[in-house]
Amino acid sequence: MTVPSTNTDPTAPPDDQLQRPFTALEPEDVLDFADVHKRYPAMADFHARLGGTSLREVPSEPGGARILAKCEWENPNGSVKDRTAYALMADALRTHGDRPPEELRLLVYSGGKLASAMSLLGQRTGVRTRFVLMSSSPPSLLEKLRERGAEVDLVPAEGGFLQTIRASQRIAAAEPDWTLVFQHNNPVNVAIHQRTTGGEILSDLGDARPAAWLASIGSGGTFVGVLRALLGRFPDIRAIGVTPQEAPYANPGRPGGKPTYEGSGGHGYGIRQPFVKAHDDLVEGHRHVTLPRALRGMGEFFDLTGLRIGSSAAANWLAAKEVAAELPPDAVVVTVFACAGNPEQWSELGR
Repeated sequence: MTVPSTNTDPTAPPDDQLQRPFTALEPEDVLDFADVHKRYPAMADFHARLGGTSLREVPSEPGGARILAKCEWENPNGSVKDRTAYALMADALRTHGDRPPEELRLLVYSGGKLASAMSLLGQRTGVRTRFVLMSSSPPSLLEKLRERGAEVDLVPAEGGFLQTIRASQRIAAAEPDWTLVFQHNNPVNVAIHQRTTGGEILSDLGDARPAAWLASIGSGGTFVGVLRALLGRFPDIRAIGVTPQEAPYANPGRPGGKPTYEGSGGHGYGIRQPFVKAHDDLVEGHRHVTLPRALRGMGEFFDLTGLRIGSSAAANWLAAKEVAAELPPDAVVVTVFACAGNPEQWSELGR
């Protein structure tokens, strides 16, 4: 599905990386990090513990399709972003070569979970990290980053996540000794999910044939990477993106800065995430979930299963139930649960 762009973003820099065309590369062409593992045993150790997360059947609508969810809180730092962080850090270290790690300074914009994982990898490799986050970031995350020795720049949340990206671009232009990690256009982001997240799902499915794959869109790396893996075996699978109703994919208006469920959302000005834009013709459509509904979904899922899931996972579950209700009971819908949420959300929910 193609959504027309109406970009008039006055804050976009020249040759904006967020709007460059993207071409996916095959995992074998971009994920050779053997030399990085030799130089940095901590990266090899993290990689050895990464992935292998379970694909679980979760509650669905009565009479509807089964829902299988990839439970990414089982990763070493507790999130699907552990996979992305590993690939981005390994790529940066590969580019850095055999120079001392303390000479590498990485500037990273993040919705939260990527910062958590990359700060851990930075601490373990000796690479300095600096994160640009929204001012609404949870205190538990900020404390974790400080404990790991990372620097933090906070951007007013009223500008939405787009202004977090723009602030990082301005810092990188003004302070060239910081290397900007641009997750929205780095092919390793898609490739790591195609090889690992998608590859694991293919293995876990066995003989099951999924009718639909859906996931929340942050950078789009998980959504597109898994889709590319699944299409190799299931060329007719339906692909459905999930984004906040407050900030839908390709939102043509100005970013309003309304709170959304974590880690996802459209940027405003009609800007489309490059990974997803390059695959729009493969995407059937998009479902939208409000923040209050996602938070209620967290509580509902916990009451049903005793398991904690984050707000983006809850949004995926709610959207998956909508899709499952439209399908026969012998069909399968696959989604991903990015994390287990943060302490502030669970405190708000009284759990």
